[in-house]
Amino acid sequence: MKAEVFLTSSTVTEDDVKGRTVIVIDVLRASSTIATALNNWARAIVPVADTGSATKIASNLDQSGYLLGGERGGIKIQGYHLGNSPLEYTQEAIEGRTIIFTTTNGTVAISRARGAEHLIVGSFLNAQRVVDFVRQIGLDVTIICAGWRNRVSLEDTLCAGLLLHRLWDGREPDLVSDSAHIAFSQYVHDQHNLDAALRRSNQAQWLMANGYADDVDYCLQTDVLPVLPYYKENRLVLYKEYEQASVL
Repeated sequence: MKAEVFLTSSTVTEDDVKGRTVIVIDVLRASSTIATALNNWARAIVPVADTGSATKIASNLDQSGYLLGGERGGIKIQGYHLGNSPLEYTQEAIEGRTIIFTTTNGTVAISRARGAEHLIVGSFLNAQRVVDFVRQIGLDVTIICAGWRNRVSLEDTLCAGLLLHRLWDGREPDLVSDSAHIAFSQYVHDQHNLDAALRRSNQAQWLMANGYADDVDYCLQTDVLPVLPYYKENRLVLYKEYEQASVL
């Protein structure tokens, strides 16, 4: 299969995702939070690019059935139930609830990928589950790194590189895009000291300096959540094997 990587989501167009399996990555923290929420039995995540859309959706739902979650500039949005820390999304807090979710970078990237044949959310936490799904589907894949305000982020690039390394069984094909080569090569360079490399990233440094060191520790774990957030009917739900026939 062919693989393309966008190191930020800012230039993604409908043609870039049409007919492909698309993986959106925002390691710190949106994609990690989404995977955690679904693992802890949130009913669904409704990702929206802006707070106005979140308010509009909430106004049409039963107040007992949803929670507002998200951040701007890394800080919980005033008046929201939850921020963007995956550690807030415990089973006790969210089980059975729909999360209307908006973040600075991650949900914007998701909104730009809605035209994909299959749209999933990836992170270090569920990396192998993502790889297994991509192989199962067999379509060409596009990996979209959310980045930070249209800038490249090291943690997303390294996660993209890890996914490519597994999809390619550790060997880069002869002909790949420049951005895929960058992600793969950076991962190969850092793979034996990955945790230290990730902690040097700008976003990890900001989070640790602002009281979110536990979030960094959590989000940098690999293959600890066997869940796959799958975009379906304007929301992210837990993909289940028994749904395969209807999804495909």
